[in-house]
Amino acid sequence: MTRNPVGDAKSGPIRLAFNPQLRVEFRGATVTSDAGLLLSREMDERLGLGALIEQHLADPRTGHNRQFPLADLFRQSIYSRLAGYEDTNDAERLAEDPTFRMLASRERRDTSIALTSTLHWFETNVLTEDRIYQGLARLNTTLIEHAAARSATQRVTLDIDSSESPVHGAQEKSAYNGHFESVCYHPLFVFNPEGDCLAAKLRPGNVHSADGWDKVLLPIIDRYRRRGQTVVVRADAAFALPALYEALERRGVRYAIRLPANDVLERRIQDLLTRPRGRPSQRRWSATAASSTRPLPGTARAA
Repeated sequence: MTRNPVGDAKSGPIRLAFNPQLRVEFRGATVTSDAGLLLSREMDERLGLGALIEQHLADPRTGHNRQFPLADLFRQSIYSRLAGYEDTNDAERLAEDPTFRMLASRERRDTSIALTSTLHWFETNVLTEDRIYQGLARLNTTLIEHAAARSATQRVTLDIDSSESPVHGAQEKSAYNGHFESVCYHPLFVFNPEGDCLAAKLRPGNVHSADGWDKVLLPIIDRYRRRGQTVVVRADAAFALPALYEALERRGVRYAIRLPANDVLERRIQDLLTRPRGRPSQRRWSATAASSTRPLPGTARAA
């Protein structure tokens, strides 16, 4: 990677807002396999991520020991994961990588980015502070609202679900989960139809799938309703809870929630379980039909 102050009249290199002098070319001494991150960095610049970091994340360091700006540490942590580096062990090598040097702030591009010890401190000490966590949540919400503001849709569908995050050591609050048959964390997520993660909560591995649903889901619903938008919620059978139904109905929110299979429900829909021509066997069809979701106007309750 080199700087090109005048540009190339023939190829017309793409100018990036965060570093207009940057161009990409092959030079054996400065090869990188992560040049694609420059496009992500350009998007981050156009979304104003730097200003959002300053607005929502408070630097906990005191005194003059601030060799690396908070925004640089945050970007290095995020972009390392985007490039597939799962931990901080590669920071020593990436400190000399031309792409990662270009991702940093202007004053750090000609020197070096953070090494393993500094990045490890940032991720395990700074990012775990409660005020930083709350700031990250606000930052994420603001970024997503930038995109949502460009859409004229008045109806928003929210999907709430849990997931498995396996661990391979004795991490704090990890536990064995019988459903996933692994030692893991059991995070909870809320997504919009575009696949944006609107909220996430890291939970111990052995909690119920719907544990803490109200603190994650209801603030998002209330935010959309204040804008006058209609909200619909979708979930699987783990969220078929009376308390959840009641909270949604009080807010006038429609929902489609899968019902757990049960004998009472199966008896009531017995006439619907007859196998149509070309369908699987009676046993397979009965099990599928008894546990499937049929969206109903307004509510979906287990009998």
